[in-house]
Amino acid sequence: MFGLATQPSSTAGSLLAAAVDSLAGSVDPLAVPVSPLTAPVDPFAGSAVALQVVIDPAWFVVAAVGLFLLAALVAPLVVQSMRDSRPPTAGESETLDSLLEPSGYKPAGIDVVDTVGENSIQVSVRGLPGRRRLLVTDYVLAELDGDTASALLAAEAERARHYYVEYRSLASAAVIGIATGMFGGLLSFSDGLFALAIAALVLFWLGRKLQFAADHAAAARVGSDKLADAFETVAAVRGVEPASAGWRTWVEVQPPLGQRIDRLRAAADA
Repeated sequence: MFGLATQPSSTAGSLLAAAVDSLAGSVDPLAVPVSPLTAPVDPFAGSAVALQVVIDPAWFVVAAVGLFLLAALVAPLVVQSMRDSRPPTAGESETLDSLLEPSGYKPAGIDVVDTVGENSIQVSVRGLPGRRRLLVTDYVLAELDGDTASALLAAEAERARHYYVEYRSLASAAVIGIATGMFGGLLSFSDGLFALAIAALVLFWLGRKLQFAADHAAAARVGSDKLADAFETVAAVRGVEPASAGWRTWVEVQPPLGQRIDRLRAAADA
């Protein structure tokens, strides 16, 4: 009974070996025992949080168009506010009243910019409809003859009445929106490129037609020849040659000055 040694079972041997290894420091005290019949379990499985945020490409288009329209609206006002302008003097006010009479245009306000040099010809209307202000350089009032100055004021007044600046901004914004949608994945590259080409051709063609309509309306007030002469005078004072229409005209929303002059001369001869 005491002379026979008993053979320990395999389970007992495993437990004994683990106990010895633990006492010897060879077993990690933080180790998790794994049953040979059970697959390892990841304690963090299913708890991961996705960090990637998916944004609809349409929002990129809306943001791009909105930012462009905001810049197109604010930029001219910022530039105008940064220029050293002043109210017209009593004499200049009388002159302006006389020059604006043919066009019948009454801006919300008038700003005069004092300039130096003979190239300082600028006549522009800026601001939202109903609150537009006329910006004119003193050179226009002091140096140009009455017919030329009056024709330039009429041309700019009709551009404002035809909302040309607003249309040009909207047309450009539409083209930018299509381009953004194409590169943002909203449109395939081939479809986006086709839509971009068609939109640019159609919208810019309409913009040029709108500018011609404004010129026609101004010519009805001051005369086609006088308006054409005024455009040529500005080009001569600035030392530039009025450009004629070319293939690039198809992708421009503003027709070249030479083409506008040619149309006015043709209308005068008709």
